[in-house]
Amino acid sequence: MFIAIILSLFFLLEKEKVTNFTSKFKESRLSGLFVELEYFGKKFVHSFGKVIEVQFLIAMINAMISTIFLWIFGFPNLFALGIMIFLLGLIPVMGVIISLIPLCAIAFKIGGLVKIIYVLIMIAIVHAAETYVLNPKFMSNKTHLPIFYTFLILLISEHFFGVWGSL
Repeated sequence: MFIAIILSLFFLLEKEKVTNFTSKFKESRLSGLFVELEYFGKKFVHSFGKVIEVQFLIAMINAMISTIFLWIFGFPNLFALGIMIFLLGLIPVMGVIISLIPLCAIAFKIGGLVKIIYVLIMIAIVHAAETYVLNPKFMSNKTHLPIFYTFLILLISEHFFGVWGSL
C-alpha cells in the first residue's frame, strides 16, 4: 500500500514527463505492441471506473436498506452504523463479514440471540438482493450488456474462480 501511494505521488508530480516518455514507445520497433497495450489499457481503465461506480452505488443502497432495517429493529446510533455499513460495503466479500461483528455485538446487547438472528436474516436478504438483482442490473446498465449475459458471466466466473470470481 505504501509503495502504491509513493508511486502515485511520483506519477502525479511528473505526469507530463511520464506521458511524454511513454509516448515515445509508440515510435519504437515494438510500436505495434505498445499501440495494442494502449488500446487495452484504455478499455480496462474505462470499464474499471464503471465497476467502481457501481460498487459505490450498491454500497450506498445497501447501507440505506440496512439502516432502515436496523431502525425497525430498534438499534441506536443509526447514522454511524449506516456510514460503517457503507464504508465496509466498499470492501468486496469481507466487508459484509467485518460489518457483522459490531452489528451482532449491538444486537446481542439490545435484544439477545433473537436480535442476532434478525440481523443475520436481514444481512442474508439484503445481500441476496444485492447479488442477484442489483449487481447484475447496475452492471448491465453501466457496461451496456444485457442482464442475461451479465448474470451468466457472474455465475461462470464464480464457478471457476470462487468468491473472487463473483466480484
